[in-house]
Amino acid sequence: MTVYNSSRKHPLTEYAAAAKLWRVWLHMGVQDVKGRFRNSVLGPLWILINLSATMAAVGIVFGKLFHQPMEEFLPFLTLGLAIWGFMTAALTEGGSAFVNAEGYIKQFSFPKVTYLYRAMIPYIVVFAVGMLVFFVVAIAYGRSFNLGALWFFPGFLLFLVINFLHLVIVAHLGARFRDLPHLLSGLIQIGFYVTPVMYTVTMLKERGLGFVYQYNPLYYLIEIVRYPLLNSESPPEEVWMVAIGYAVVAAIAAFAVMKRMSHRIVYVL
Repeated sequence: MTVYNSSRKHPLTEYAAAAKLWRVWLHMGVQDVKGRFRNSVLGPLWILINLSATMAAVGIVFGKLFHQPMEEFLPFLTLGLAIWGFMTAALTEGGSAFVNAEGYIKQFSFPKVTYLYRAMIPYIVVFAVGMLVFFVVAIAYGRSFNLGALWFFPGFLLFLVINFLHLVIVAHLGARFRDLPHLLSGLIQIGFYVTPVMYTVTMLKERGLGFVYQYNPLYYLIEIVRYPLLNSESPPEEVWMVAIGYAVVAAIAAFAVMKRMSHRIVYVL
């Protein structure tokens, strides 16, 4: 077994050391997904079934309520819900990443960051299923994609980094403050209603509510992933600027939290 003494290392070196153990955290993450459906006949297929049913029901109802053309609204909503689910998981479930790994942390010498990488795997799996649903819906409604849609990949990479930084922050704080996931769940629920996930930017502008998305950083984090797939071109410059600026601030906050609390994780669990 690899022995790692984090107390003698700079906190950032844990990330490189843990990355080399990718087989460990990848296996643990996959097992977490399988564990949610233990003794189930369909297993992880329930993720696809539940997401498909939810997106279809919500899309049809709200599409009618908002008088939106379904060939535009349903792909928009499906993609938005998939992205939002990823962010929500990283912020809420991520707060328990170290708590859920308490047994491993106290028994094994792996870098603690290993359990943060592990926590990301189920979020990525669910997001991938959501993307599958999106492409099925998009193709069913005759939407086409060209090379501009490839902007999705740098956008998603930035989105992935930002959500990992979220996870770093809330996992460290959540190990010390056990009420944090519950607090974040409430805040995320509020954020959902003030972020263009179930309604479009055009709808907000027409009702004089443009400020709802203009001053909401979560909107820009969604758009760096959603915009290329819906428009087959790069997101607007302001979307990149806000998202990158947000990533820098999140990185500074994550480093500060990690530097202050990383060596205390074992003692607060």
